[in-house]
Amino acid sequence: MDILVTGGSGTIGGYVLRELLGAGHSVTCYSRTAPRVAGASFIEGEIMDLDGLAAACQGMQAVIHLAAVPGPGRATPEQLININVMGTVNALEATVRADVPRFVFASSGAATGFTFQKHRLTPHYLPLDEAHPSEPQDEYGLSKLLAEITCKRYSDRYGLQTVCLRISNNWYIDRPGAEVAVSSGWAQKFSVEELWTERYCKTIENTGDWPVPGPPPPEKILWCFTDARDAATAFRLAVEKECTGHEVYLIAGDDTCSRTKSRELVAEHFPDVPVQAPLEGHATLWSYDKATRMLGYRPRYTWRASDFQAWADDRA
Repeated sequence: MDILVTGGSGTIGGYVLRELLGAGHSVTCYSRTAPRVAGASFIEGEIMDLDGLAAACQGMQAVIHLAAVPGPGRATPEQLININVMGTVNALEATVRADVPRFVFASSGAATGFTFQKHRLTPHYLPLDEAHPSEPQDEYGLSKLLAEITCKRYSDRYGLQTVCLRISNNWYIDRPGAEVAVSSGWAQKFSVEELWTERYCKTIENTGDWPVPGPPPPEKILWCFTDARDAATAFRLAVEKECTGHEVYLIAGDDTCSRTKSRELVAEHFPDVPVQAPLEGHATLWSYDKATRMLGYRPRYTWRASDFQAWADDRA
């Protein structure tokens, strides 16, 4: 399959490109800078350039749209909304103009509101799923939710197959992948060890606030964890599986990013919230059941047995 990936030179982009190439797909990265992945073709361009993007889509069988401002505080709210929403409109419009049948959008768990909220948000039930109300309090989560709605509009109007993957709290914890990640996107200021220290060490110990800039405290994201390799697999499945219309999927790992068992976390932080699953051990509080049923997605990796954890054990 010939696939165009916008923003493939970003931090998660390297994982997605390698996953697609490993499955035998022909992959072209459309981005401002060349990807650091051998085997991927490259077209230099901006997602705000509709004509250039439409030209890049010609002859493709699927488009994966990763390009975006990756979180609040990395641009003004106006810039973030413009790039993330209008950039997605451009990508969808380019896809339709080029008669590409399938569009996969990199949404985020932030669309639910459980990532960057400024005021405490209590879930209606756990685990969270796609039917849960979405209540983002920040411009990033809002931009992802608006882009999802826009995807549905293009499905309804043009018959375009749109798949929105709500990826939550990607961790780059295999050393080969992390080496590429720290040469890409927002992570370029880190070494692998600095990335692991700043982004994950405080999380797994569950001790206080995160460094700034960086992700919010684990409670805000309901202790979500997703190995970037599993996230990349979700993108591959989304272009390979036959579908019609518009769908949104939560994508997460099998376990939380906490050392405390899930039932204990819920009892301490959300004692009055109904629990609709057994939550054995460190089971995730983000349900990926829909993705399993419809895409065949199942996470394979955990931080508890990873290059990152081996490195952390050596430091202990």
